[in-house]
Amino acid sequence: MEKRIRDRIKRIEKLDMDLLSDEEILAEKKEITLLIEAMQQELLRRIIVIAAVIVSITIAVVGLLSYPSAPMLFVCLAGVLILIAVLIQYTQKYKVFNDLYKAADILFK
Repeated sequence: MEKRIRDRIKRIEKLDMDLLSDEEILAEKKEITLLIEAMQQELLRRIIVIAAVIVSITIAVVGLLSYPSAPMLFVCLAGVLILIAVLIQYTQKYKVFNDLYKAADILFK
């Protein structure tokens, strides 16, 4: 999906708005709007995953504090690593989302 979005952004940047008909501009606007909505849904899913990971880390830390042991420490560390991985993925998707908005700004001028 990201490759398709990048290709769409490059195509929009190369378009000459004066040469396009109203129907073509409307079609491009509709397509970029659909891509933005899809990215919003994907980012929302990732936020839900981040919230779930934060809750699980909190539960693991409470468990570690109430009953300190090596397995609980491992669970806490694994949770933190998972959270870091999810946050990295979220920021990558967010950058693509910002690029989509830049392309939308070009179309909606």
